Amino acid sequence: MEPSTSTTPTVVNDHGVDVQEAIDAFNTLERQLSRTSTLKRSSSDPEKGSQDEQLFNLREYLTSVNAANDEAGIYMYHKRVGVSWDNLEVIVPGGAGHKGKETLLGATILHRNSGLLSPGEMCLVLGCPGAGCTTFLKTIANRRRDYAFVGGEVNYAGISAPEMAKNYKGEVVYNQEDDLHIPSLTVAQTLNFALSTKTPAKRLPGVSGEEFNTQLQNTFLKMFNIQHTANTLVGNAFIRGVSGGERKRVSIAEMMATRAHVNCWDNSTRGLDASTALDYVKSLRVLTDVLQQTTFVTLYQASESIYKQFDKVLLLDKGHVIYFGPADQARKYFIDLGYKDLPRQTSADYLTGCTDPNERQFAKGKNAETVPSTPQALEGAWRASDLYAKLTTQRLAYDAQVQSEDNSDQRSFRAAVINDKKRGVSKKSPYTLGLLAQAWILTKRQFKLRLQDRFQLVTSYGTSSALALILGATFFQLPPTANGGFTRGSILFIGMLVSSLDAFGEMPALMFGRPILYKQTAFGFYRPAALALANLLADLPFSASRILIFNIIIYFMCGLSRSAGGFFTYHLFQYCSFLSMQAFFRFFGALFNNFDVAFRTATVFLPNFIAYAGYFRPPTELTCDGTFVVPRNGNGVTKYPNNLGPNQACTLPGSIPGTDLVSGKSYIDAAYGLDFRDIWRRQLVASLVLEYYEHNIGGGGLIIYAPENADTHKRNKKLLERRDGYRATRTGVDKSEKLSNPEEKENGKEIVIVEEKPKHSISSGKVFTWENLNYHVPVQGGQKRLLHDVFGYVKPGSLTALMGASGAGKTTCLDVLAQRKNIGIVSGDILVDGRPLEADFARGTAYAEQLDVHEESATVREAMRFSAYLRQPYSVPQSEKDEYVEEMIELLELQDLADALVFSLGVEARKRLTIGVELAAKPELLLFLDEPTSGLDGQSAWNLVRFLRKLADAGQDRLLLLEAGGETVYFGDIGDDANVIRDYFARNGAVCPADVNPAEFMLEAIGAGVTPRIGPRDWKDIWLDSPECAKAKEEITQMRVDALSKPTQTNLELTKTCTIHFSPTSDIFKF
Repeated sequence: MEPSTSTTPTVVNDHGVDVQEAIDAFNTLERQLSRTSTLKRSSSDPEKGSQDEQLFNLREYLTSVNAANDEAGIYMYHKRVGVSWDNLEVIVPGGAGHKGKETLLGATILHRNSGLLSPGEMCLVLGCPGAGCTTFLKTIANRRRDYAFVGGEVNYAGISAPEMAKNYKGEVVYNQEDDLHIPSLTVAQTLNFALSTKTPAKRLPGVSGEEFNTQLQNTFLKMFNIQHTANTLVGNAFIRGVSGGERKRVSIAEMMATRAHVNCWDNSTRGLDASTALDYVKSLRVLTDVLQQTTFVTLYQASESIYKQFDKVLLLDKGHVIYFGPADQARKYFIDLGYKDLPRQTSADYLTGCTDPNERQFAKGKNAETVPSTPQALEGAWRASDLYAKLTTQRLAYDAQVQSEDNSDQRSFRAAVINDKKRGVSKKSPYTLGLLAQAWILTKRQFKLRLQDRFQLVTSYGTSSALALILGATFFQLPPTANGGFTRGSILFIGMLVSSLDAFGEMPALMFGRPILYKQTAFGFYRPAALALANLLADLPFSASRILIFNIIIYFMCGLSRSAGGFFTYHLFQYCSFLSMQAFFRFFGALFNNFDVAFRTATVFLPNFIAYAGYFRPPTELTCDGTFVVPRNGNGVTKYPNNLGPNQACTLPGSIPGTDLVSGKSYIDAAYGLDFRDIWRRQLVASLVLEYYEHNIGGGGLIIYAPENADTHKRNKKLLERRDGYRATRTGVDKSEKLSNPEEKENGKEIVIVEEKPKHSISSGKVFTWENLNYHVPVQGGQKRLLHDVFGYVKPGSLTALMGASGAGKTTCLDVLAQRKNIGIVSGDILVDGRPLEADFARGTAYAEQLDVHEESATVREAMRFSAYLRQPYSVPQSEKDEYVEEMIELLELQDLADALVFSLGVEARKRLTIGVELAAKPELLLFLDEPTSGLDGQSAWNLVRFLRKLADAGQDRLLLLEAGGETVYFGDIGDDANVIRDYFARNGAVCPADVNPAEFMLEAIGAGVTPRIGPRDWKDIWLDSPECAKAKEEITQMRVDALSKPTQTNLELTKTCTIHFSPTSDIFKF
């Protein structure tokens, strides 16, 4: 990312942003980063990973390129790309609420709107789930293939959207909410690949491309505080790797590697702790100011500190833009409309709440009839405002400027893009590198992937060699006569069939890797055809050696022609057949969007290939004798020679009169009419399909529903009636008052908010404790400690929150407590009622993972019922399980999505389903939830925590706070308004300001993220010396003593296993 050469004026712009203040904030952040780096450099704690010895200076990173270029006499063009849009509209088939019964006429999910975001500005896009935030970002980022129709105009510094997509695709990028990476690559390999595809052609003299990329890679690792994860796998839901927050930071760094100047970030703080999220947004603020980028961001649960970093805010309500303007004026705008001011609510939550019928509150004397409250009414009020008129004038003036001949921004942008391209790359190409250079970089990456997958290498080579030995033993030493012609054809055909079917794995591999392919091609890293070529080249060393070993075993065990020419001819055709079938399966993997369809289509062609090919030719000449010679001697007849004579002929196809040798080529030409000259044709076709055919991979707003039956129709109707009745009787109250003031009167009408408790108690009444908990994992060169002497407890009827910076060990701690770790060494005591864990522990707990993994073809209701049927005790009637599932659907506000198929759900809905699947199990002992509110908006997150509070039913909520290295910083009560924990930190030198979120402040105080800790001592040492620590240990000891005095209580229902009894008449399954 080259910084702009233009200087930043120290004036207040039209949007109320003090640019000088932004520069001052930049300087402050720079000092914080430098100081943090200094502290970490001096740290010698081996548990925190090795630290780089070089200081990280943010200003030097952003400005040194310009200074060095100026000194070297290299002129660098700047990229200043403003985005303006007019009458932007998006339509999808079906749309919201469509359940597959009506004709797919299309529904508008983003209604016509206009706006402008100038270079150097940041816009926060807000709205409830389903409001259209992701659709807006994708449309601005030119990701239009997901939608049926996109209307209106979007211009980038005067460049139209079609031209931008064709020639400058990598300059407008979109970072999606899900983290899509190749899980078996390390963090360093992932970033290095992204940087190597974007290496600019013009660099400082003497600086190679590899050195340039290494410097930027180290800078990104330091900027996001993940340098200790450089050699750790990225991982995913099935491969162990970095933590969720660290994986999110890898996604952010990967997109920054594009050096794009129009950036759209979709809920990019998901999975980050509050302090790291704030640091990330501040980094965006600095990059936007200094590099004059244009930045769109949509966030859930944005704090006030994060909100203040933005110049503008765009608020959506069911696809209608109801506000787009200065962020510091948005709150006042809605208060002036007639909404009640809620000072304790963050601005982001307040604005989003104004669009939520369950949360909005009107000012005294106002109601829904006198205040615009529907999406259409709010949009009309916004369009009639003076602020809208002012912004429209600014947009029209900007459009006129960029369309004029004196458009320096556009000329400079085009020149900067051309300067970045390598020599020989077309000026109209959207890529920095040419096809061959892309293919070479991809080949190195794909080769590393195959080399690092040791399990696949061992199994593929082992299976191939075992099959070769079996086939060689079956056709051992075939006779070299005409009698062996048919059997030789058999072994050649079977050998070719086995090796060709081995290529079937290419089809699912290509399909599962397609989302990453689309993301990286949208970033402008490479063209799709380069990946097809790279897959072929990277696989050659592995497939060639594997097929060679396979062919050697078969060829010489079966006694085929022992000549170099014969063997290598055989090997060449066998291997070329394998490559052809590999390309064949890749072709179907690239052609179809659904694996089932691709699999069935391929299996239609495959039997026809086998039937058509039959037994392939022998790879050597055959001697014609025996029954293949006519006329021949019969019983007792000796008239003819046994071998081919002058008056005899050979009946083998391809034979020549007068000779007893039949060449293999003549045999196959005469018998099958086969020609192998088109052997590479399918590889070319697969490459073309991958290059020019792109699937719609979802995200277009279309939710697919399963047809209703009588039972689901009745249940859906009941759910919607209960929801509508709740909305009709509800009035908004401050979140802090919802539990304490269930009844209040407003506008002369009494409103009762009922806080129902769960109908069925799920508590076992047992105490869960852990002491001196340590966890070590094997790493190269020894062991690494991830948890250190952690202790705590969970009482019945209480909630315990586990907090810490990303990578502090939160998920690791949950996994260890839930007995989900299968590697490493766990030491310490984990007890239930003072006793070791019994057989019913796993059945009495539930664990909602951070990553949302579900059966894609199931509906929401089916997924939750499946969990309830298999995990609740067998003695519970099915009807009761079904009713409990309906309660969970209502709780999680999934009424409209009860019959929706999982694969069509958005990220937010999938998160709620993950929690619902675990709640449906009705765990009696413990419910573990890893980042349960990640991806939820503020209201949904609060509703979820409120329900968890109701499940707990009573008792004090507690907090376990961890810092890097799995060290305990605090364990104890939180108190009302966090007064207990705020007093603890204040007594130790960290006073939380009244207007700051205590959770964010605590993370900043202990040095999470890039901010230095408060105070000279490490907070883990302060905790160990505190009276609160001694008290917590005494409480755990007393709990253990009290629990041991009680008799053991084991739920026999949870220890039962399935036994199967077979009878002559039926199969009976008993539990």
